[in-house]
Amino acid sequence: MHMTEPHLPIVIIGGGFSGTLSAIHLSRRLPNVPIILLEESSTAGPGLAYRSSDPSAWLNVPAGKMSAFPDKPDHFLRYAQIALGEGVVPDDFLPRRIYGHYLANCLREEQEKNPLLRVDHRRAIDVISPDSTGTARVVLKDHHTIDASLVVLASGNQGSAFSSSIWASHTLPARDPEAIAKVKADQSVLIVGSGLTMIDTVLDLHRRGDAKTIHAISRNGLLPQPYAHPSKLELPDLDHLPDSNLRKTVRLFRQAIDRQIAKGGDWRDVFAAIRSSTPSLWQELSFKDRTKFLRFLSPFWEVHRHQCPPEIHEKVRHLIATGKLILHRGTIVTVERGEKGPRMGLAARNRNAPTRWLEVDHIFDATGPARDIQSIRHPLIQNALRRGFLKPDTHRLGAETSADYRAIGRDGKPASWLFVVGPMLRARYYEATAVHELRLHTAALATRVEAELRIRDPEKPMQPA
Repeated sequence: MHMTEPHLPIVIIGGGFSGTLSAIHLSRRLPNVPIILLEESSTAGPGLAYRSSDPSAWLNVPAGKMSAFPDKPDHFLRYAQIALGEGVVPDDFLPRRIYGHYLANCLREEQEKNPLLRVDHRRAIDVISPDSTGTARVVLKDHHTIDASLVVLASGNQGSAFSSSIWASHTLPARDPEAIAKVKADQSVLIVGSGLTMIDTVLDLHRRGDAKTIHAISRNGLLPQPYAHPSKLELPDLDHLPDSNLRKTVRLFRQAIDRQIAKGGDWRDVFAAIRSSTPSLWQELSFKDRTKFLRFLSPFWEVHRHQCPPEIHEKVRHLIATGKLILHRGTIVTVERGEKGPRMGLAARNRNAPTRWLEVDHIFDATGPARDIQSIRHPLIQNALRRGFLKPDTHRLGAETSADYRAIGRDGKPASWLFVVGPMLRARYYEATAVHELRLHTAALATRVEAELRIRDPEKPMQPA
């Protein structure tokens, strides 16, 4: 029998959706190669997005569209029917925790097939580039190290978009059960942000019946739109949209929506039609047009792209109509300590309007995950930046990467040993946070990593003999 030296492991840092699916795809492609999935929490799979035990936290996409594997569209639905009963149908919106259990189960099933795939629950705090032998090193919080052939950074959503604000110290984290429990009967609450995280927080507070009045503020005061299936009409052809002219693209996109509605369709049809083209449209935009899009259009894009279940939308509208929830448009200009609690000054979009003041008992941060990796306080990210292994993109959406998922360093060159997957891909693709996109990226990443190992070691068997 031909004997070869054993493979060094591939180390994947981060055990949320992106890290877990990357591990599964790599295990299937490279069953002869050890794979270590580093996840510092007690369970790999759910990540921050699907770890919630709150029964009022729902997925914002129906079960029939949440399979982790594009080639098995009913994969999650079948799991949900086993877990919750045969009565679950494709159009049902399910609790987020069920999806977390599903991802953990997918990983568990793959581990049963491949003993070389293992989960390590220690925390990674640093990475060191390959030495003369081609060995990279992952440094753990307990001062141990793991030698690796390749490292995949799948750290997922980290920190908060509001964490870099000078007012962040006055806030409590949204979706945190301990923070929510601090709200007592008849107290008032202010939530920074008006997206899906805000909705989860509002519904949790309302279910508990603690908060007397809930205020929510964002720059535009926009709520996520209610989910609905695209109409049965044929999806519009959007090939005529220009790749490098934002103004013209927006005009033609709006015209396509008007035409679709006139034919009896829905605006969601046009958003569904453009979804696969979004990365190429983003990449072709100039720096100036990207800046304009992020400043003026992205809030409107986000509330239409990332919708919420219609029943949830109706509940939120009812809370607004009854005065329980009050939405504010504006920006925060100051936070002071008032007689009863934090006192926040809000500047209206109209510069001539006077500053409004809200005095509440608690302020919650529901702005969503941080995009600017320089604001993320995790030591792993900070050390990777310090060493020059990661480079923030100019719009601070994530990390610069090549088309084959390699991290681009401070020197502008793609790494041979460090790959990136997950939300940090927003810099290159803009859309890189939903299951629909991430499941494709994780599968593509596994293909690129396999190709890299075969180039390095063409004589070593990647498959069992």
